[in-house]
Formats: sequence, C-alpha cells, structure tokens
Amino acid sequence: MHSERIEEYLETILYLINKNKGPAKTKQIADELKVTAPSVTEMVQKLSAEDLVKYTPYYGVELTEAGAIQASKIRRKHQVLEKFLADVLGINIKGAHKEACELEHVVSDTVLEQVCSFMGHPDVCPDGNPIGQGECCTTAKEQYPVLSEMQEGSSGTVAMMKVPPADKDRLTSLGLMVGESLVVKRKQKQGSISVLTRGTEIALGNEIASKIFVKPQIMTHGRVRRRGRH
Repeated sequence: MHSERIEEYLETILYLINKNKGPAKTKQIADELKVTAPSVTEMVQKLSAEDLVKYTPYYGVELTEAGAIQASKIRRKHQVLEKFLADVLGINIKGAHKEACELEHVVSDTVLEQVCSFMGHPDVCPDGNPIGQGECCTTAKEQYPVLSEMQEGSSGTVAMMKVPPADKDRLTSLGLMVGESLVVKRKQKQGSISVLTRGTEIALGNEIASKIFVKPQIMTHGRVRRRGRH
C-alpha cells in the first residue's frame, strides 16, 4: 500500500475517534477523505490485514496499538508544520492546514525535530488543539534547567516555554520569548526572580519561572559557550 495513503487514513481515523469518543464510522471516513464508501471498506480491510486497525461491521473502526502510534506520529507532524507555517511564515490557518497536509508526508523526522526546537516546542496548534510531545521535547526538558533553578548573574537563551498562552503572550510583549537571551538579575527568598532581556527587567513568580527552560551560557577560556547539543 502507498505509505502516503496509509498515513491519510490513519490520521483521519484518529481524528474521528477523538471527535466521536469512540470508533470511526466508515461513512465519516469517506466524507472526510472525499472517497466512496466501498473504497473505505476496501482500504480498512487492508489496514486490518496489516494489524493497523480493527474493523467491526456496524460498529466502526478502531486503531490497534501499532496503528495508534503511527497515526499519532503523523498527526503531530501535521500540527508542528501547521504551527510553523502559521506562526513563523504568517500563512493563514486554512492555507497552513492545506500546506501541512502536503508536507507531512515528505518531511523527515529529523527536520521536524529541528522545526519543533526552533519554535520552542509549542504546546498547541493554530486550532488550539494540544500537540503531542516528541523526542526533542523530552530531550530539551532533560537537558536544560528551568529558569527558577538558575543562579543570580547567570545567563542563557530561552529554549522552551511551557506556560499558558495568556502568560506567554504577556511575556512575549515584554521581550521574553524563545530564542531571546536573558540574565538573572536577582532572586528573592519568596521564590520570585527578576531577569533582564532586551534591556527590560522582568519580575517573574516561581510558578512561571519553573516552566521556562533555558540553554545556559558558560565561560570557557574567556569565551562564552552555549551548553547543549551542537
């Protein structure tokens, strides 16, 4: 079977299962993919033979463990690409969705991780739906300290912000965003922290600071070196 077609079906089935909170119906799949019902039945039977779905007549289509893993992977790829197209390139949501549908089948996992890292491992896609975490997201959490753990006088670059959208918008308006450098100016006993970024000093509570991951800068032979993967 053509891999692109398999991915389209699995992603659609996953979407419908989430929407229905139960099995996807063959008619729904046909409507979403704009194909005939017999075509859906034929493809579902092939996917079942590959142990990617479980099809029960008059009940619907469910994903097997292997099918769910593959479907979630392609869904995440679509969402990350859609986010990049909309937020970074400024393409409208409808256009970003259409382009992401094309790109998701050809972009490699390596490139996707780089795109995700570039955007600071976003939590939600342009539609507001949560984006599943990838290996790059987990690695960043393990590799970089949170801002609340950094010492006074230390500096670095914001690598990831896992704060609510409203807080992220407020911080962005103040100049604190993914990719920006910062310096820890002072830490208070009650847990608050003040940082300097873009010439502006910003006070943050511990709850927010504990959700901002920073790539530290360290000195090596008088030169600044960023710690992390190269």
